[in-house]
This record gives sequence, structure tokens and C-alpha cells, in this order.
Amino acid sequence: MTHPAVGLGGNPAHVQWLLDEREAGQANLEGPRIFASNEREIREIIALTYGLITNIDDRVGMVMQTLRDCGADDNTVVIFTSDHGDLMGDHGVMLKGPLHYQGLIRVPFIWREPSALLKEGNAVRNDLVSSIDLAPSILRRANIAAPNGCQGVALFSARGLSLQSNRHAVLIEENQQRAYLGFKNPVRVRTLVTHTHRLTVFQEGEWGELYDLHADPAETHNLWSVAKGQSLRCELLGLMVRLLIEHAESSPRPTRLA
Repeated sequence: MTHPAVGLGGNPAHVQWLLDEREAGQANLEGPRIFASNEREIREIIALTYGLITNIDDRVGMVMQTLRDCGADDNTVVIFTSDHGDLMGDHGVMLKGPLHYQGLIRVPFIWREPSALLKEGNAVRNDLVSSIDLAPSILRRANIAAPNGCQGVALFSARGLSLQSNRHAVLIEENQQRAYLGFKNPVRVRTLVTHTHRLTVFQEGEWGELYDLHADPAETHNLWSVAKGQSLRCELLGLMVRLLIEHAESSPRPTRLA
């Protein structure tokens, strides 16, 4: 592949690179890096993963039962989340990497309030949140002020009531240590996710990805170079730049002027 913006066989270019690598017998199927997979591998890996998830569910159930048995159920906040998802065969790819499809970037986040304090009941929230919101949420719940440099927002009050994130978009930043997916240098990528779209920009190459998550939830039709998507692309790129500035490191806070 001479340019990663050019896909073959109807596949996104980076996925096609993985397929070409697999066909050439160069894919590492036993390492931690993403690889193209066939239908049999996908079915087997999904089955094994479901077994793993069942085991985790059982262990979480044991923790919750222990809390009830020792009387801590009424004064303990329980949080369950993960650092990333898994491609699990999406687009014919396994594991994780700088391919920011929904299966990879949408992760579980369960926040359970103590039964004695729970006022709102069970609810599913639809506001946009980020992993960086976890620390300020825990601090606010403990009635502790977040330190300077804490970039997230609190999702719960000190009393355990839900606070909306009021985010219009979420920023995802990833720097890989390896050069692959058709790139000559280690992959560096930035992604912006709104309620309706996903925009991804790679450092290398004058190209990117833009998907309409409502009309194209499987993310198969890249609007980056489509004429009707140009105004939206510019709008989202501007929003991404503002979020990059907003998330720039501000610590330590200066105490003197030069």
C-alpha cells in the first residue's frame, strides 16, 4: 500500500492493510497487536471472551455479597468500568489498536450508590463522558476538591446525585509505539466523538475518517472526502482543536510572575 487513504475491496484502508498482512503470512496471531481474523477465529475468540465475562460477573457478585454480609452495602459506592473495549471481529479485526470504532471506545461504566442513600433509582444516562471524568467524580462524591490539572468533570454530587457532563464532544488521544497500518512512523491519532458523529485524524497523511453514527452505526461509509461532508468536517475539526487546547496540561500552577 503506497498511501493509507486508499482502501481496497471496499474495506477501510487501515483494515485492508491488516488483511494484506494476514494474506502474506506476516501477521502475528499470538501477540498483543491487532490482526485480521477469519470467521472461525472470531467465533472461537468471542465464545472464550463470553466465558471470561461470565467469570468476571461471578466475581463481582461475590464482592457484592460480601458487602451485604458485612453490613457495608449501605455505605459503599461501587464503580465498575474498563479502560477500553475490544474490536471482537468488527471489520474482521481482533484485539485493540488505533482503530477507534465504537466497539473499542464505548466502555462499560456502572456507578452504584449505597442502597440507604439511593434516591434516583436505576437509570441509564446518555450524556457523553470520558475516562478522565472518573477521578473528579470520585473526589466530588467524597467531598474532596479536585486538584489543579484534573481535566475531567464530576458526574455525581457529594450526595450521590447525578450531574450531567454537558459535553458536546469527547476527545480521544492515542500514541502508538509501533509503525503499522501502512504508516512509516509510530501511529498517532486523535478522535472526536459527538452524539451523532465520529471524526478521526491521523498524524501521518492528509486524510482521516468521518462517520455518521446515526445513519451508519457500523461505520462503513467514510464521509471524510465526500463533498456533502466537507462543512461538517471543518466544523468538527474546529471543535477538536478547541478541545485539544482545553485539555492541554496546566500544572503546576505558577505562584510567581517572571
